[in-house]
Amino acid sequence: MKNKRKLSLICLVSVICIGLTISVYPNQAGAKKIELSLANEAPPFFIYTIISKKFKELIENKIGDRVSIKIYHSGQLGGEKDTIEGEIIGTVDMAIVQSSLLALWEEQMVYVDIPFLYRDIDHAIKVMNGPIGTSINKKMEKHGVKVLSCMNLGFRGIYNTKRPIYKPADVAGMKYRVIQNPLYVDLINSWGAKATPMNFGEVYTALQQGVLDAAGLEPYSYEIMKHYEPAPYFSITNHIYQSFFLTMSKKKFDSLPADVQKAILQAAKEIIPEAVQHTKDIDYSVIGKLVRKNKVLFNVADIDAFRKVSKAVSEKYSRKVGMDIVKQIKAVK
Repeated sequence: MKNKRKLSLICLVSVICIGLTISVYPNQAGAKKIELSLANEAPPFFIYTIISKKFKELIENKIGDRVSIKIYHSGQLGGEKDTIEGEIIGTVDMAIVQSSLLALWEEQMVYVDIPFLYRDIDHAIKVMNGPIGTSINKKMEKHGVKVLSCMNLGFRGIYNTKRPIYKPADVAGMKYRVIQNPLYVDLINSWGAKATPMNFGEVYTALQQGVLDAAGLEPYSYEIMKHYEPAPYFSITNHIYQSFFLTMSKKKFDSLPADVQKAILQAAKEIIPEAVQHTKDIDYSVIGKLVRKNKVLFNVADIDAFRKVSKAVSEKYSRKVGMDIVKQIKAVK
């Protein structure tokens, strides 16, 4: 009898120990692996996917095999607007998108795109990842999207199928591709061109077939997407700074364990310098390559002339952001 009581006591202690192990180390006790999707619209060799892979690597180094991130490039989960909508309803976990599209949900997000607002790349990145940008970006959370970090694509120029562009009158009447953002529509129309909203992946064929005459990108994207083939005239205007944001479904983020949330926020911050330097380095070298190898005709436009005709649009959207905030942005050193 005594031996039986002793055996029962041992069993009871064992059960308690197992229970404590499960409560303290739940993941080692068979917790389900966290699987996250990370979408973008661009091809696998574009900066979006390069950064997605680096982000995935950083997360795995921090968390180990508890988290698995699957990258969906080339619009496999839809265009950029589709993936933002997917984050909101919970069908997409994370996405890399142009910052400009977020203004469709939160008016103040247009602070990124105000024409001729930013002095240079470092100024823009400091604003977007600093107190001003963080405060505005956080407003996306009430719409279901969490902005994790902001990265660089550079300043837009104009490229087209017809001729060099020196002044706004030279682009008048051209069918000009824009993203689905009212500021872009207003800006291009203010030059006398015909703003034509279109998904990024459709632009090459549209230029080739004459559906479009012109579009705007920074040299890196222009080169890597081979838009120089149908549109070999590139005019440097620097009219809008272009950023891309790493975003996440707020619903999904809130459902994750605290340590996973922490790792995601850390990795998103750590990746910014590499992403910015990568695109900076490419933009410095790509123009020479395009001139020598691809016979692209580059010219510097009359930037003051474009700034002048764009003034009303800049002021209109500055008011939407808040003139005091725009003043603070300009003051950032």
